Amino acid sequence: MRGSARVYWTLTGLWILLRLGTLAVGLLFQRLFDALGADGGVWLIIALVAGIEAGRLFLQFGVIITRLEPKVQYGTTARLRHALLGSALRGPEVTARTTPGESLRTVGEDVDETGFFVAWAPTNLAHWLFVAASVTVMMRVDAAVTGALLALLVLLTLVTALAHSRFLRYRRATRAASGEVAGALREMVGAVGAVQAAAAEPRVAAHVTRLNGVRARAAVREELYAVVQRTVIGNAAPIGVAMVLLLVAGRMDEGAFSVGDLALFAFYLQVLTEALGSIGMLSVRLQRVSVALGRVAGFLGGRLRWSPERAGPPLVPEAEEKAAAPDTDPRPAPSPRESPARGLPPGESPLRELTVRRLTARHPGTPHGIADVDLVVERHTVTVVTGRVGSGKSTLVRAVLGLLPHDGGTVLWNGEPVTDPASFLIAPRCGYTPQVPRLFSGTVRENVLLGRDGAAFDEAVRLAVMEPDLATMQDGPDTVVGPRGLRLSGGQVQRAAIARMLAGGPELLVLDDVSSALDPDTEHLLWERLLDGTRTVLAVSHRPALLRAADRVVVLVDGRVEASGAFDEVMAASPEMGRIWSGTGPGDATADAGPAPPGPPGR
Repeated sequence: MRGSARVYWTLTGLWILLRLGTLAVGLLFQRLFDALGADGGVWLIIALVAGIEAGRLFLQFGVIITRLEPKVQYGTTARLRHALLGSALRGPEVTARTTPGESLRTVGEDVDETGFFVAWAPTNLAHWLFVAASVTVMMRVDAAVTGALLALLVLLTLVTALAHSRFLRYRRATRAASGEVAGALREMVGAVGAVQAAAAEPRVAAHVTRLNGVRARAAVREELYAVVQRTVIGNAAPIGVAMVLLLVAGRMDEGAFSVGDLALFAFYLQVLTEALGSIGMLSVRLQRVSVALGRVAGFLGGRLRWSPERAGPPLVPEAEEKAAAPDTDPRPAPSPRESPARGLPPGESPLRELTVRRLTARHPGTPHGIADVDLVVERHTVTVVTGRVGSGKSTLVRAVLGLLPHDGGTVLWNGEPVTDPASFLIAPRCGYTPQVPRLFSGTVRENVLLGRDGAAFDEAVRLAVMEPDLATMQDGPDTVVGPRGLRLSGGQVQRAAIARMLAGGPELLVLDDVSSALDPDTEHLLWERLLDGTRTVLAVSHRPALLRAADRVVVLVDGRVEASGAFDEVMAASPEMGRIWSGTGPGDATADAGPAPPGPPGR
């Protein structure tokens, strides 16, 4: 409701005003019918009724239904979806709490149900306020008749509730029976040959007929109780009017109950009978929105309060200090050779060092992960994390980036703690390409840019070695890649994802085994362009070419660092590195990816 409270209460007030208009019309009808035959006043009453009804129609169809209700409903769903998607993007533990199907249902059906309830609630509130006011007026006219009508409405409500419960039972039975019939038909069509070979056509047909009979009986009962509900609600007002006539027939001759009183009761009964339907609807809506909000709360980690402002990336303390006084930095400006700092928040200096101290993270619900990992990635250096399958390489980079919740440890950017890595280590500070990248069902250009300025496209494609591939495609950069990049090869998907990362101009490149699907020549050219000495790289790989080109190699064993240092130092100190290099580990380290990419001058 945040951001729409004024509109919501305006909507509620207008619905109450409309119901007050209905109440006033009933009182005017009472005066009108009592005034029939009397001298004067009739046309004035008719004019008042016409004016009230015209105003009600204008408010309902010109303001409420066309403007305020959509604004409340779709504004609520938009903010709620923003909160849910922000939670999913910035709180990776969401993926461990819900399956993709449950997440889609929450973001779709549950959000729609909540938005509809928010917009429908003012209508229901105004309706029940009218019920209370109209019953009060009717009690003042004739308490005995009003009490009898209320008893009748309660009885009809109980009948409706009983019919509704039976209706729901048989509706579930109908759906289950329909599923049985559909399943039997699918199996029969899929096994036509087997049925013919066994000469079982009559028995199979009889089985389907029996299932269809069960569905027919459930469907007939479902429709029966649906008709009972509609009939009871639709005839409640006529039954009520008939009861009033029976109770007051004798008293009307005496003048104790006027024709105007009868008109008032008949008019109010039409609205009161709507309460029968709203009782059942309110119960169903409350149950649905309760379930929906429960799933939403589960998606948000048990919180039903989520501020969209939390999605903004927090600044590290150094950046906050420099943002307050951007002209007081005594350090010299970066040289032209240093990687550009375009896109960084104002006053924030480029990356000098990323430090990880005693980082511990485990996959939710499992004992697997990393423990007490220390790591330093210096500016314009290449750091490669290696190890056997299951050693925790991907877990380490995901934990550093905040994509896995931390059980302990600290991540520092230029010596300052990062309070929320998932919000901070994003473009333009950091770019990440996972082991299995995902593309969208658009063009190559759209997948690379993701809405960014197209000026970065050509350079990103060149660095990712995608130019030869685009030249062979009929539509070039505007080639549609298909669902999840289905029309591209594995290597093209990897390079498109790398180009997407580079288009953001990140200070730090984080690459998780991104060249596994490339041929040796393409892989060599890719690393040659990326490792030109102007970029800071943290990579996960067991490829010998990249290991030899690294400034620092980190060897993981069972989630812990066994050795860290230059390539020759690690080879001498780490038995695990020796096994990986000789090809005895699961990774194919013996299949060299061609000549080692050249390092920057002075490396």
